[in-house]
Amino acid sequence: MRIDPIVRALRSDPAPQRKAQSKLQQARASWQEAPANRAALHQLAQFGSGEALADCPALQNLFFCPFAAAEFAASLVGAVVPKLSECALGHVPFRHQYSGGMAVIQVTEAGRAALSLVLYERTSQSSAAQTVCFTDSERHEMALAGSARMRLLSWTANTDGNAEISCEPLHFARGQALCLTGIHTTKQVEQVDGRLVVLRLSRTPAKPAPSMEFRLSDGALVHQASGNRQDSRHEMMLALLGKMGRSDAAPAMAAMTEDGSDHLRWQALRECLALDTGTGFAALSKLAANVGDSLAPQAAGLKDNLIRTYPALTLMENA
Repeated sequence: MRIDPIVRALRSDPAPQRKAQSKLQQARASWQEAPANRAALHQLAQFGSGEALADCPALQNLFFCPFAAAEFAASLVGAVVPKLSECALGHVPFRHQYSGGMAVIQVTEAGRAALSLVLYERTSQSSAAQTVCFTDSERHEMALAGSARMRLLSWTANTDGNAEISCEPLHFARGQALCLTGIHTTKQVEQVDGRLVVLRLSRTPAKPAPSMEFRLSDGALVHQASGNRQDSRHEMMLALLGKMGRSDAAPAMAAMTEDGSDHLRWQALRECLALDTGTGFAALSKLAANVGDSLAPQAAGLKDNLIRTYPALTLMENA
């Protein structure tokens, strides 16, 4: 196997990589402290803590003035790219990812808000989307370069519990701004003309609603997930403990049914019932008896079904 001389040298002395990374981090810090950027980045923290965008004028200006947004992005490129050229062993000093023709660089984040650069590459219309996902967030976008054809989608619940989806075509091009707010609106990129570069500001609510994915053809709900990262982590932990058969975790799971989001509490109840029937059924009975709890009707229905299927559970209830 051929090993590049630079890599071979690095294996014997990692100092060059540390020095390269230090230079890139210094470039990022200098860019952040530049007077033209400092105010907007400072106000991101205010926006991330819940303040309205209108109360953050320097940050708001990036999404109302195309020139200000372009200058902001250009200053970042001018500060970091030359250092990347000098430092072949360095890495971009920002969180970044690439998948399916879409690249994201998270410039910075503060609280519940994040500021990112997003690139959409050329796409074809060969595979039209079959579903659409709506997430509970506030997003402001400014097109910095290129253009794309999109659809703005919104939904309302219909009588059978599915979604009534409406869409509106949009040609999004350099200098245009877009605002999407809440769980009921989103966008889909259909065709990119060469490329599209976007400056994006996003913020999640303190208590986000679950994300909803619907089938476009009939509005049927095909997937639902927690909109809260912490809830998602806890759900994964619950599932792992369940797969491991950790019955000693049942009391903690029962306690989790008393506080938190409905989705997480219900998942904790299910895992608790599977691990330890007695502890789980006691938690279920307590939940069903609490008429002021939003999960009480669902818990009462499950309890009745379990007792009809397993009459021996009545002995636990009367114990």
